[in-house]
Amino acid sequence: MPSTILLLGKAEKNFQYVQKSLHEQSYRFHFIAADKIAQEAEQLPDAELIIIDTLPYDEAEFGQFYALQENPRYAHVPTLALVDENPPRLRYRLVNMGIHDYLTVPFHRLDLEVRCRNLLRHNGRSAADPETLPARTPAIHALQSLQQLYREMNQSIFQLDRNSFIKSVLAQIHQFSKAQITFLFDVREEQFLHLQHFLPAQLLSDEWRLDISDIPLLTKAVRLREPTILNNISADNPFVTQLNAYLNVRIRSFIIYPVVIQNHTRAVLCVLKSDQEKFSELHYLLVENFAHFLVHAHFLSHLRKETENQYDNQVWQFYFEYLDQVVNQLSFGILVISKELRVKYLNENAASLLSVSSKEALYKPLTEIMSEAAVTAVMKSAGESPLTFERPELELVDRNQKKRLVGFSVQEFTDQMSGEEGYIISLKDITFTKEIQEEMRRVDRLASLGVMASGIAHEIRNPLAGIKAMAQTFEEELQPDDPKNEYVKRIVRLVNRLDDLLRTLFSYAKPPKPNRQFCNLDEVLRDVFSLMRQKLREHNIKLIKLIHPELPRAFVDPGQIQQVLVNLFLNSVEAINKNGEIVISIQPVGEKEAASKPFLSPYLMLGKAKFFIEIQIRDNGCGISEENLKHIFNPFFTTKTFGTGLGLSIVYQIIKENEGLINYESEVDQGTTCYLYLPAEQPGAMILE
Repeated sequence: MPSTILLLGKAEKNFQYVQKSLHEQSYRFHFIAADKIAQEAEQLPDAELIIIDTLPYDEAEFGQFYALQENPRYAHVPTLALVDENPPRLRYRLVNMGIHDYLTVPFHRLDLEVRCRNLLRHNGRSAADPETLPARTPAIHALQSLQQLYREMNQSIFQLDRNSFIKSVLAQIHQFSKAQITFLFDVREEQFLHLQHFLPAQLLSDEWRLDISDIPLLTKAVRLREPTILNNISADNPFVTQLNAYLNVRIRSFIIYPVVIQNHTRAVLCVLKSDQEKFSELHYLLVENFAHFLVHAHFLSHLRKETENQYDNQVWQFYFEYLDQVVNQLSFGILVISKELRVKYLNENAASLLSVSSKEALYKPLTEIMSEAAVTAVMKSAGESPLTFERPELELVDRNQKKRLVGFSVQEFTDQMSGEEGYIISLKDITFTKEIQEEMRRVDRLASLGVMASGIAHEIRNPLAGIKAMAQTFEEELQPDDPKNEYVKRIVRLVNRLDDLLRTLFSYAKPPKPNRQFCNLDEVLRDVFSLMRQKLREHNIKLIKLIHPELPRAFVDPGQIQQVLVNLFLNSVEAINKNGEIVISIQPVGEKEAASKPFLSPYLMLGKAKFFIEIQIRDNGCGISEENLKHIFNPFFTTKTFGTGLGLSIVYQIIKENEGLINYESEVDQGTTCYLYLPAEQPGAMILE
């Protein structure tokens, strides 16, 4: 039968000259790439000679040839290396690696034939040596197999397949002990063994649960953790009896070896012989040493699980922290609650809206962080269709006792991991949005009223002028002592009053465009204080001035702002009546301070100015009710006996045209504060203390 030569190298085409030179010898050739030795070790054919082409590899890559030498099937197969002539150290390196012979390239085909013939002859003598095979070959092969198993075990725990590794260990035990049957039982209960692995693979088709209560040898292995080796066993041995009945095989010798892990028998290894050959001490030592790998496999498996759990925990922690950061950056609140309405999670925005801390709120009932009415409103919407056009809203009170309008939505959800059901509530602070919407509605309403007022005033003014002209003509025709003169004069006075009202209407409907410019408010205030001095003295009202020493310049129409301030002062004087005080404070407000003021935030969102001069006019007068405060800027709304209701409407229009903002806070019988914000120059031109 022709000898098989295994060709080992980078490419099969590199061996064309070798195959051509040995063609007449009728050898069989099988090529394998050097980098695939480990993966294809099981599929490699038996060979009588190995030829390695080292030319395509650097000296640093020679280590991969060890894989073939470490394979038990090729450990004693002679090896011929084809090596470059220079440098000479390469051939010595190969000899030190265990290569039997070498040929420097280029070489003559006769040299190749002689080398191959000599190596094959040497291999034939070694294979036929009767003194070496029985004594040394099994032990050497067993040691090499142990070495191979150690290499497998020492690879990454994530690459080691425990089930395949155990099967490999059992295969080595089965082979080197020359057993006919090998069993590995798992000890789950003290009285029963469960069959996990067996050889040969076709031996059994069903699971086997072995009762050991009547088998002393197995009981000794499980409870006392002691092994047993018996040869030439009688047929009436309890273990042999069960084996013969179950397998229909006469067992004559066996080794029972307990696999002990942390002082407990976790598995029992049974190696069985049905022929006349006995188990020797060498066989027992082999079983004992190979069984250690089962212990190591157990520990590696647990180490792998612990490592994977640790990695999983780290991954989960990373994802949780990452998602927590993402969710906390959202501009709306997220609240997760259970079916029992207990808080399971809330992000920072939700905690801020509910005026609680995230840690304090966890696992608390929802009713402890929201009012009963709010919880009822929220949960009522849980069953409603998500296709509704209007988002439900509720009112919350923050830490500063300020009311916030919050839009919300509720969705049912199920935790995919635990199966627990609950709700996800999203909360959005819509206070500013509502204020902007209200501001837009107010602007539209005032604009519509302005158009209407302008039309009415125009239609009334013409006939009113005619009435006045006729009344004045009638007055000229009457004698000075005629009593009818008094009626005519009343008509003229009432017409003049109506004319003043119409002029005011025109001022509201068509306010003059402001002549905006950078100006110092000191001059405007000086004129206002001068105009109001006599009025304040008449009502015995004290004026307190708190003015920042270094105010920036305001970008407004100074004349219109003077008109506004006079109007606001007059309102305060009328609210106080007698013996009160008015405090006016003026200070610059930067972008950060402006953002912290609730009624300025909507204004900032509209992209208006970011730097202001804040003017506060505070009195201790009668105050304004909460209901009336909503309508003070509406035209013709007044609580005064003889007021027209246009004063604050005109003030509002002027401030709006100057891109400022006006706001009121008031409490009945406590007083009123008017906030006036006027756009100011950029910080580069102003100095703040």
